[in-house]
Amino acid sequence: MSKTGMWCFFAPAMAFVPGYACGQEAAIWGHSCDHFLYGACLRVPAGMSISYESPADFGIHDVLKDQRSVLLVYEGDAPQPPSPGSSIDLKLTLPGYQLSGYRTAEGDSTRYDIFVKPDRSGVMPLHLIGTATGASQRKDLAAAVGGFRVCSFKRNHSSQTLTCPRQSVWGKPLAEWVDGLREAAAVSE
Repeated sequence: MSKTGMWCFFAPAMAFVPGYACGQEAAIWGHSCDHFLYGACLRVPAGMSISYESPADFGIHDVLKDQRSVLLVYEGDAPQPPSPGSSIDLKLTLPGYQLSGYRTAEGDSTRYDIFVKPDRSGVMPLHLIGTATGASQRKDLAAAVGGFRVCSFKRNHSSQTLTCPRQSVWGKPLAEWVDGLREAAAVSE
């Protein structure tokens, strides 16, 4: 059975699942992850997909909707620095992590740069990049960042474990920040 055929088969039943379909993006930070990075994960919003590329000693995860890049996640030791003269528009903290967000106007679009810096060595920093023109693209970007969360990565001589929180503590403030709600800028966990 094709993907379309399967969707047509399961769609009527999924309408009865609370929080699914239309309401899923509204509280995407409350859903478990379905895409994992080295020290983080995210919930991919409905109707979106992810491509992954490892061109060298870093990784690039691209969240896509209808072949358009919604959110690019760079994981590596050399994230692109913020534009000169830009100031932090959002600051969030968790034990062991600091998140800073920058919002920059670029013509008709707004660029969102989110940097996640770990307090300890051995954990890769992350740089999330999104550009939105108009309310629809801003909604897509808010849904994509709303499912983001940092995880604990533990290694020993024989195994490695990635433990991720079931809910995203940063998801709601990140989504609200992309949507332009000013109260999100003051949130710190």
